[in-house]
Amino acid sequence: MPNSSMTAVVRAATEADVPRISAICSAAYRDAYRDLLPPGYIERSVAEFYEEPRVARDVPPSPPGWFGYQVIEEDGAVLGVAGGGMTGPRTGELSRVYLDGSARGRGLGTLLLETVTAQIQAAGGSEMWVSVFLGDQAGIGFHRARGFVPMDTVRATLSRSDDHIVSLRMRRALP
Repeated sequence: MPNSSMTAVVRAATEADVPRISAICSAAYRDAYRDLLPPGYIERSVAEFYEEPRVARDVPPSPPGWFGYQVIEEDGAVLGVAGGGMTGPRTGELSRVYLDGSARGRGLGTLLLETVTAQIQAAGGSEMWVSVFLGDQAGIGFHRARGFVPMDTVRATLSRSDDHIVSLRMRRALP
């Protein structure tokens, strides 16, 4: 993996990580989608999923549906987060993977994805799904490069009938 970090460590998040998880997710979400989604939708999503009280509730695992936040840390600094869980007996879901803007392009997102993948496999998962906003070429490309295949489109979480926001559902088989 070019430019990947040899000192980065993926670990389960702790309560002390809540402010950093909130900051990374909020900033990355706004940055990734500012030219793709309406500002109101972006702010609704950040408020719903990435404000500190919500992140604090989501830090602890609640298997099988949520394995808790995983963070990637390098030299004491949290640079990215991911999370997922099981949606069925053999089906897992990657719910999110976000990096600090300075940490992109170094393989850290892939390390986070691999960690959630291993959690899903350990829980008996034989397939993994992810939702990516239709039009998010960077996100679609990231997941395609890691074996995900587009399967269907669905109305995005928190989308209202007046904003017509659609997610691409992608799937990959797990060994």
